[in-house]
Amino acid sequence: MGGSGAGDAGSVGPVGHFGVHPGGLHTLADLDRMKTQVAAAAHPWIDDWKVLLRDSQAQNTYTAAPVADMGANRQRADADAHAAYLNTIRWYVSGDTSFADAAVRICNAWSSTVNTVPSGTGLVGLPIMSFALAGELLRNYSGWTPTDFARFKNMMSTYLYPSAHSFLTNHLGSCISYLTTSWDARNMAAVLTIGVLLDDKAKFDEAVTYYESGPGNGAIGHAVWMLQPGNLGQASESGRDQEHGTLGIADLGVVGQVAWNQGVDLFGYDNNRLLAGAEYVARYNLWHEVPFSPFNDCVNDNEYYISPNGHGRLDDRPVYSLFYNHYGVLEGLAAPNTQAMANLMSPEHGSADHFGYGTLTFTLVASPYPPLAVPSPPSGLAATAGVSRNYLSWTPPNGDTAQGYVVRRSTTSGGPYTTLASWSASTAAEYTDATAVNGTKHYYVVSAVNQAGTSGNSSEASATPVAAGGLPAGWTRADIGSTGGSATYAAVGNGTFLVNGTGTGIGGASDSFTYAYQNVTGDHTIVARLVTAGTKVGLMMRETVAANSALAVITLGDTGGRETKRGTRASTGANLNWFTGNEFTVVPVWYRLQRAGNTFTASQSPDGVTWFTVGSGTVAMSISYLVGVAVDSGATVFDNVSSE
Repeated sequence: MGGSGAGDAGSVGPVGHFGVHPGGLHTLADLDRMKTQVAAAAHPWIDDWKVLLRDSQAQNTYTAAPVADMGANRQRADADAHAAYLNTIRWYVSGDTSFADAAVRICNAWSSTVNTVPSGTGLVGLPIMSFALAGELLRNYSGWTPTDFARFKNMMSTYLYPSAHSFLTNHLGSCISYLTTSWDARNMAAVLTIGVLLDDKAKFDEAVTYYESGPGNGAIGHAVWMLQPGNLGQASESGRDQEHGTLGIADLGVVGQVAWNQGVDLFGYDNNRLLAGAEYVARYNLWHEVPFSPFNDCVNDNEYYISPNGHGRLDDRPVYSLFYNHYGVLEGLAAPNTQAMANLMSPEHGSADHFGYGTLTFTLVASPYPPLAVPSPPSGLAATAGVSRNYLSWTPPNGDTAQGYVVRRSTTSGGPYTTLASWSASTAAEYTDATAVNGTKHYYVVSAVNQAGTSGNSSEASATPVAAGGLPAGWTRADIGSTGGSATYAAVGNGTFLVNGTGTGIGGASDSFTYAYQNVTGDHTIVARLVTAGTKVGLMMRETVAANSALAVITLGDTGGRETKRGTRASTGANLNWFTGNEFTVVPVWYRLQRAGNTFTASQSPDGVTWFTVGSGTVAMSISYLVGVAVDSGATVFDNVSSE
């Protein structure tokens, strides 16, 4: 299996055949390379080695906390598996067997305790995968007795494989597209590596077949579900958030690496489709725009646009060295975004979900450290005044060379400037100065940072924040139902409202929230951007201020504060009927509510330019009614408010 759809004809072949040991993430040749390069203090291996030595999970004093049901504490199980893996790496590279003995103690603790197929969700696939990888790496240590190793393999075959296999075959009884790549791929990787550990080719082939043609979102054609221009493969979770979008692709990288070490080229399958997925998540998180096609599933998550949640983070997902060294170095394929992320994250750290340290474990050729020169200054700095804050944005330096920024501020043009904020693990080219003093003009400069140092300052930009005051002419605040709240306004940000509510809900047959509104007649449209959000907040049209009034509304705030919903109460005292929009909405988000006759249409947008219709409903509302912004509870800032 795995030969169809391979990549370029000139690419190298997999390293071995089924039955290579160790042959999980690393072969013996890989381990020898790490050992040799660290002993020679060669860059960049030695730089990542020094980071690994400081990891609390890479210590020979680490103590496991096993439980009989791995699903009962999957997070601790995964942490223990990470400790076994990292201690094994430390043993092989340093030659100090105390670290291998620590890894043995961890694996033995779990194999002598687990006595049931894990309960709970498919999320337990992550520690199963991690323990299978750790055990495969440790198997050649002579201090792990045959009896103990046999018990570990029995744990895998008797208790842990059935869990991962069951997930891939019945998906918890759920509609299959609901369970995401970051769930599916980890269970596929678990089955694959268990097959290697047990020398069970049927299990290995089960996972290979699933990768190529399985029904779930771990299969490559579903995980990288849309090929976009520029060799960019849209990941199926990119509309959910960037943490999960990258997690799913990373787990597929584990599948590719393990299969490669066993003689099967899944990296090249379907014309290197996995590379396109890695390039997509890398490019967006380098702070570039990427094309996006709306994605939906069987539970109507309605991912209309790419999610900015987690956008640009470098403090997690240390996975890019694996992809770049395979595709860019070994195969010689173009992987510019993946390479840039590998450079910015070098030396890779550890992670709760990934072993990490790929700069040490996957780097194939020597390269200088730091990997990049000092960046050039950012350009295009803009400062925009808000209420009790200023908003900054800028253009990153050319060449994807900034892993963070320093923001400096002064009350005098030209400085001297004091440091306001700094970071070195995010490509985010924006900042909100929430300490700016109302009525005072603030001057800003920004510099870029990376491993090599800090750039010079950008050009200067300035803004003067203002205090909010009374509502504009024609606007009124009302506390609907039994509640209390406040509403203020400032003529910045194309009209900014600050509304605070202490209500008990919008919904059912009556409401309790704070409302800032206008009286209008006839057809109308209201638009606003939610900058910060309390609970159950949005735009509303309602007939009266009575708690049981007929209404139409679009809100953010359900399901962990991330669900957009539209609702209609068709008549006074009726129940409010809800319909979902984008289930993974985060602020800032633009909302629009329109009335045309008795049809009320709700829409949302990431930028106020491209709009997505959440839906329409019919309410037999009086021709004279109330239009405004609504907050159930908490403080919410609406700007760019237009009502006409």
